[in-house]
Amino acid sequence: MDSIKVSCWIAFLKFKGCTYKSTEASHEKWRCPNCTRSIIFWGSKKEIPINHIFSNLRSMGVLKRDFTDWIAKNC
Repeated sequence: MDSIKVSCWIAFLKFKGCTYKSTEASHEKWRCPNCTRSIIFWGSKKEIPINHIFSNLRSMGVLKRDFTDWIAKNC
């Protein structure tokens, strides 16, 4: 898995209770419960590189395995 579709990532964020806050340039900013910082990604692209996803998962306190299991079932 090299990248994730933006639509799948947004669906996962909503599933986790995150809310959209703003867009600055091409970057979307989301706020998630219990996050250490805002979740930021390129919303204008079709896909997001997996290393960006994994960095945001760390901020969310979500395990990679939990994310990949969710993606396999929902995207």
